[in-house]
Amino acid sequence: MDDNEFLLYDRITKIQSVMKQYGEENFYISFSGGKDSTVLHYLFDLALPGNKIPRVYSNTGIEYKSVYKFVEKLQQSDDRIVILKPSINIKSMLNENGYPFKSKVHSRAVYEYWYRNKTKFSQVYFNGETVWAQRQCPKKLKYQFETQPEFKISHLCCDKLKKRTIA
Repeated sequence: MDDNEFLLYDRITKIQSVMKQYGEENFYISFSGGKDSTVLHYLFDLALPGNKIPRVYSNTGIEYKSVYKFVEKLQQSDDRIVILKPSINIKSMLNENGYPFKSKVHSRAVYEYWYRNKTKFSQVYFNGETVWAQRQCPKKLKYQFETQPEFKISHLCCDKLKKRTIA
């Protein structure tokens, strides 16, 4: 058995173990239509042939058309693919909650700095303290902590458009 075969066996065994412990009915796969969730989709089929675990795609309206078409096509042959649409309009959500910028970590830090009274997380990220060394603010973006940006920046889009829709 080579390393890749061992890794595959390990992942399949782990999926089977967790499903046995908690029950297939307590799970869904967050399915973006990207390479990682597509591999996970097929990995679950290898581990649990005939499973009925839903693959949930949240159509926020900002996904690439080619990805959406891929998910739609897959849905035609697989009834476990569930496409949901958020009840909130993306433009309204962005205006109200803020725009994602650079990454979720960066957007969260900027948001918490300006709208949550400079939380410890946002200060550590901005100052680049060693506890967050690999997640420190890039020098060229520090201006967003020195002068409040003209538009609101936040990390909340995924929560509002995907997590709440799925819940």
